[in-house]
Amino acid sequence: MILNKIHLRNFLFFILFWGGHFFCKPLFSLQSKCPSEIKNPVLYKSPHFKDTTYFVMFRNRGVQVKLILPEKQMKGMVLLLPGWNLPDVDWSAKTNVCSKALSLNYGLMFVEMGKSVYMDSFYPSMRKDYKFYPTRTWLWDTVIQPVQQYGWFVPGSNSFVLGLSTGARGALLLGIEHGDCFKAVAGLSGDYNPLLDKTDGLMVNTLGEYSKNAFRWSGTNNIFLRSNELNCHTFLAHGENDQIVPFAQTNEFWKKLQNGKFEKTLLSYKQSILYKAAFGKPKNRKKLWFLSVKHANHDYQFWDYAGQKAIDFFDAVLLK
Repeated sequence: MILNKIHLRNFLFFILFWGGHFFCKPLFSLQSKCPSEIKNPVLYKSPHFKDTTYFVMFRNRGVQVKLILPEKQMKGMVLLLPGWNLPDVDWSAKTNVCSKALSLNYGLMFVEMGKSVYMDSFYPSMRKDYKFYPTRTWLWDTVIQPVQQYGWFVPGSNSFVLGLSTGARGALLLGIEHGDCFKAVAGLSGDYNPLLDKTDGLMVNTLGEYSKNAFRWSGTNNIFLRSNELNCHTFLAHGENDQIVPFAQTNEFWKKLQNGKFEKTLLSYKQSILYKAAFGKPKNRKKLWFLSVKHANHDYQFWDYAGQKAIDFFDAVLLK
């Protein structure tokens, strides 16, 4: 049901006069059902609104959430997660990923995560200024769950998540912890196993020194060690010349995931190789693609290229 002008005025009044937890309902509506009851959600396009921005409270400040919709009826919704201290809208400003996704009729959701490392919670040993930024638990509970009423990010929906750098950590962790609500996940230049470098500054400042907090380095935030919990289609990409996050982070994770025969496809861009495999039980195999680019770095040139390939992967999953 599309909101009429009265509903819109009421919504704006709600935003202006209530500073607590809120979310908007400007775009879509389904029949009144709990998310768990929506078996085949349908996403409706509103002719009156396209782009919508609103704020969700985190530690007494508003975190910006932005929705961008395609011109035609959506066939899926993609959550785009930024890297550490990178603007969420860089996905749109510095790559063609968003324009490609919109042209293929995907809706887009951005969340301003700041310097988040997508942990599940804050720890006593965490650097104080890191606690100013959201966790993935907050992202799920406070941002994603409220929009499930529209049929997004619920079991059976065409919902996806794509992240770059630390955002790739967030994407894979959401896939591990809420895999039934995502058709597929994609991570570009991600770091998945902190144990590969126990002196990494970002992890030390987040998890604490390894010698004093070894259990955290091997705990719920170690994606590599939780790989057997991943149960949705997965796209991975990494530049072999990455000087920020070692190529080994994705390469080792890929090797741990794929447990069968795989085919590889040579691409034309900077000696790219796209490996295709599958993982999971034989009756319910999931697609697994790994894009390796020989001369690529930890930058938007690579994320533009790999991100568009991730959108192709989402389309391939839907065709399946």
